[in-house]
Amino acid sequence: MLKQDFEYSILIIATLFGAFVVSETLRWLIKRTANIKAKKLKIDPTSYSFFKNATSFVVYTTAIIFIIYSVPRFKAFGTTLFAGAGIFAAIIALASQQAFSNIISGIFIVISKPFRVGDYIELNPLHKGNIEDITLRHTIIRDVQNNRIIVPNSKINSETIVNFHLNEEMKKEKIEYCIDIDSDIDKAISIIKEEVSNHPDFLRQLELFPEKSDLKVRVVRIENGSIRLRVMVDSEDSDKAYYMHCDLNYSIKKRFDQEGISFEKRMSL
Repeated sequence: MLKQDFEYSILIIATLFGAFVVSETLRWLIKRTANIKAKKLKIDPTSYSFFKNATSFVVYTTAIIFIIYSVPRFKAFGTTLFAGAGIFAAIIALASQQAFSNIISGIFIVISKPFRVGDYIELNPLHKGNIEDITLRHTIIRDVQNNRIIVPNSKINSETIVNFHLNEEMKKEKIEYCIDIDSDIDKAISIIKEEVSNHPDFLRQLELFPEKSDLKVRVVRIENGSIRLRVMVDSEDSDKAYYMHCDLNYSIKKRFDQEGISFEKRMSL
């Protein structure tokens, strides 16, 4: 009897260890394949990430089922449980409802792809950042402060999502300046065009779409002694567009000061 118990103990340990080795090996292979495919073929890594996280669940579930059917005591215990299948199934269904909801929602996220790993999304003012990972039960968002926001898949699947990287990553940035009504408007427009054209992150549309006119500075409003100028500037993605906007604010302000162009003067109260 002791010998048989020892053999079953070895079987359980060996099965769990084997499941661990198989799980980690498969995860490593999936991760390696995803990295190679993503770099060479520019394939979205989201599906690979979800599949990698699902692998452990499948492998360990298979190992547990194998142990239950291989060890007589566990098999007898399982038979006893299934004898009361009605009540047991109801308890399991109630307890695992949320878990299954998260798993199904995760599958729908991977299939429909409202967002991908690496996308910057906003669920609400408190939940926004880059998608870091999509697991069976939850989605991990890394915010600008490098915090990890863990959102259940069932919740994120029912939210209204703003995806800043969906379809194409090119970002059109709106840049406006209000100059004094007495300033030289032609010179101001010339300076804005020159500074934008010289910025390394400015994406010239004429190179991509020859039929489009390039870089228009428009007078959008004249009121209260000021002229509002607006230019729509394209960049490769949201991050570059933001930093380009900051750089242009600095360089155009300096050029306006040098050329004697004044910004709108606000009346102090």
